[in-house]
Amino acid sequence: MKIAVLDYRIPPEVQQVIQSLATNEVLFPSNRCPEDKRVERTGDAEVVLVTPWEKIDRAYLDACPDLKYVGLCGTSTANVDLDELAKRRIAFTSMQSGGEDKNAKAAGGKEAVAEFFFMQLVRLARGIGEYQWKSGEARQLKGRPLGIIGLGDVGKGIAHMALAYRMDVAYYSPHRKLEWEERGVEYRSKEELLKSSEIIVICSTTNIEVLGKEEFKLIKDGSILLQACGGSPFDKPAFYDWISREGNFAIFDMSANEQNYQLYKDIPRVVFSKEVAGDTYESNLARGRRALAHLKDFLQHS
Repeated sequence: MKIAVLDYRIPPEVQQVIQSLATNEVLFPSNRCPEDKRVERTGDAEVVLVTPWEKIDRAYLDACPDLKYVGLCGTSTANVDLDELAKRRIAFTSMQSGGEDKNAKAAGGKEAVAEFFFMQLVRLARGIGEYQWKSGEARQLKGRPLGIIGLGDVGKGIAHMALAYRMDVAYYSPHRKLEWEERGVEYRSKEELLKSSEIIVICSTTNIEVLGKEEFKLIKDGSILLQACGGSPFDKPAFYDWISREGNFAIFDMSANEQNYQLYKDIPRVVFSKEVAGDTYESNLARGRRALAHLKDFLQHS
């Protein structure tokens, strides 16, 4: 089958195996696929491997009628029209498909995200870089109240790291996580969490708004807002008003997407890295191997 790859993160050792499975010469990109190039790069391929940032919608599927399989090299399906794929009987897998992957678990994708963001927090607290939180002297994270909105995989990685720093860790989630409460992570309502936290970490589902105008009013001045999820999880005008107040800081990575990067990168006290927090050699290799296993399974049964 003809295979197209839009994921720029697949390592060479996985690329070689994908090429051996294809009937065409596969082009492996080195950076993100621009939205207006999705169709061109897919062409008449029957298989496409994509990142969570590519929109797999009706218009794309209409323009690529030969597709029989879409492999998402990620977990968030916010940009995938699953109903449209089902209507067209196009097979679909993501990193959540199938059973537990020991290699992926060992690579620690959520820990990679947590490592990245705690690196940024430490830099900000110690004044290493452009900004200094609570100006004057370097600050420790130990004992600081940190609140997590959404205790999924990434939220758990953040919680684990925060406990290691001996922070005062709380969380809000639609579903209670009793095993984490037993480990010392306190459950609070969203309102209580926003009022009591100096550092707020958003780990919600991609593009689900969890902070609106009223929620931003609850956040104390001199706080740090950290977005560890994809897309836009808050009301933008309310964020602009909050970040304009002296002493407030925000931290992002490129999971927030290029559009938000352009909107926020030049705002004072915003730290917006051009890197994706979860992209490391280990996590990219584990993700690529899992995507390859799904692809082989599809080809074997098609």
